[in-house]
Amino acid sequence: MPAQSKVEFIWDEPKPLVVPSGALTFRAVDTPQASGLFAHAVRQCLAGSLDESDQQGLATKGIDAVVRRYVWPNPVFSFDRMWWALAYNAADELVGFTQPVIFRDGERDDGLQEGSIHYIGVLPAHRGKGYITPLLQHTTATLQGVGVWRIYCDTDEHNAPMIAGFERAGYRRGKVRNVPLSA
Repeated sequence: MPAQSKVEFIWDEPKPLVVPSGALTFRAVDTPQASGLFAHAVRQCLAGSLDESDQQGLATKGIDAVVRRYVWPNPVFSFDRMWWALAYNAADELVGFTQPVIFRDGERDDGLQEGSIHYIGVLPAHRGKGYITPLLQHTTATLQGVGVWRIYCDTDEHNAPMIAGFERAGYRRGKVRNVPLSA
């Protein structure tokens, strides 16, 4: 089975609460209209995704199936749609989104959860403007508010913008691991 190399990024708690920069305004994905905008944003980001599994899914299953995979996360995660957010710049243009989740089996005895980012993206027209950093700040603050002991994420080893974003946001780089490619 073909594999993909992923770089792990970890946010270990306890740390001071993250205060987002204010560069973006965030709106929850808590209405049918917001859910439609969220799906539209995911669709746009997938078109230029640097993630090998996204590319394989697009080639084998098509855009609609891959969008569904992100809009309806798998049963490994629990979440509240109030955590999911659409990000807007000062001109009130939709520039990106974030989708924080909790691993269902990641709770410790002290009640703290293990969080992750199911998907995060900057829309193609707004890439290269530094928006990934405030998106990650907002996501981290959201998960800190939920009560996490750790945020565990990964990204394709070829996704240099995301790798740089995690590093700027203060995430610790973990190991590179090979995972089976699944569409």
